[in-house]
Amino acid sequence: MTVIELKTAPEVKCLIQAAFPTYKKRRAYLSAFNGERNINSYWDGGSRSVYAIVELATMQRKALPTRTHPYFEITALGMANSESEIVRTDHVGNLYLKVLPAGFALVETGTFCGKDATAHIWLNAENMPKYLAAGGAQ
Repeated sequence: MTVIELKTAPEVKCLIQAAFPTYKKRRAYLSAFNGERNINSYWDGGSRSVYAIVELATMQRKALPTRTHPYFEITALGMANSESEIVRTDHVGNLYLKVLPAGFALVETGTFCGKDATAHIWLNAENMPKYLAAGGAQ
């Protein structure tokens, strides 16, 4: 995980604002997408993660559901232990993104303990060099 200062990384800031236009923080995290990533979104103790997928070529946002509680929205509705090419759920209703193709970014933000959360961007390894260079990382 790399910390990116957004004032020195306009490409990264543009990517986050394509996903979440009201994002105001000065930093973000950048990571390579390595395998599965839990993408459940529900309130728990004053915190909630919210996800969006952004197509890098067009900066078009694809919002992901914001109500995916493992029990109430997944297991209780009979969607536990299911799988597609892109997502899967386990026996308790955790929802996982299995693949992130080149040319797309998964962006997470939300609320952490009642305050705005710092954005975290996951990119396919093929797209990492451009955004790492934009952020001044080596």
